Amino acid sequence: MEEPSLTPPLNRESTPGAGRQGRLAAAFLVMAGVLVILIAFTLSALARRLPGELPQVGRPLPDFNLPDLNGRAVRLSDYSGQPVLINFWASWCPPCRAEMPDLEALYTEHQTEGLVILAINSGESQSIAAAFAEEYGLSFPVLLDENAALSDQWMINNLPTTILVGRDGLVKVIRVGLLRSEQIESAIMPHLIP
Repeated sequence: MEEPSLTPPLNRESTPGAGRQGRLAAAFLVMAGVLVILIAFTLSALARRLPGELPQVGRPLPDFNLPDLNGRAVRLSDYSGQPVLINFWASWCPPCRAEMPDLEALYTEHQTEGLVILAINSGESQSIAAAFAEEYGLSFPVLLDENAALSDQWMINNLPTTILVGRDGLVKVIRVGLLRSEQIESAIMPHLIP
């Protein structure tokens, strides 16, 4: 006859702390998986927002291709040799609304000297941008960046943002925020005189 063993058989469930360790290990693996997913999502979002090239004063501005209100493709390179004022705006933005009459006046006064203003609506539909252009009587081209891809590429995070490209194709001014008439006079006008 076999004598009874004094040591109980090894059983994970009966070993003190074994169930707790298993639960902790499982929780750790779940948390590590969630962390890996969050890191991947963050890196993916950052990669989408990384600019091809950020606008910088003294450097050429990367070319772009956006539709106007009539669906016609407009490229920055279409205006080579002319001063181009690029204004990123949205209809919900009070400073954008405040500066539009001054931009229209600037364009009306200097378009015969070759000034081009490209008003890029950031993230809104064609109908909203068209209604805004009509409300303000805009006579310069209004372009659509409906999904804000160009705004994201150039990291335009605040509206309005205005970029002036000189006749030589180099960025002369980058202005974030409301562009007042005195700033147009002091910062923009010197670059418009041929």
